[in-house]
Amino acid sequence: MLIQTHSKDNHLLFSIQKDILMENSREFYQEFEKSMEGHKFGKLTLDFAQVKFLDSSGIGAVIKASSALHNRGIEIYVTNLNKNLNSVFRLSGLNHILSILTFDEYITKFPEFTKALES
Repeated sequence: MLIQTHSKDNHLLFSIQKDILMENSREFYQEFEKSMEGHKFGKLTLDFAQVKFLDSSGIGAVIKASSALHNRGIEIYVTNLNKNLNSVFRLSGLNHILSILTFDEYITKFPEFTKALES
């Protein structure tokens, strides 16, 4: 399992459980789509606390997922990027299409997910 899902009101939190690489990027996207089924939501957060590395396939999977959500008018947030992932997101331009928040900024904005992010 690559994604652990938490839900509050109209907001989904996807905690990504491992690095997204060429060998599992397709599985990540399929699991991403399946995790959204049956949920009505206007906001989605991708929590990268457990992710240390994304290769180009991983970046592509995140871009594909975010494009699908943007087309549906869903707000997308990203939190818990380590220093290297933060650089990858900036260099790939993901910081222009996703709202990237530090852990503290995220908890301040969405305190309902504090327990989910601290576990």
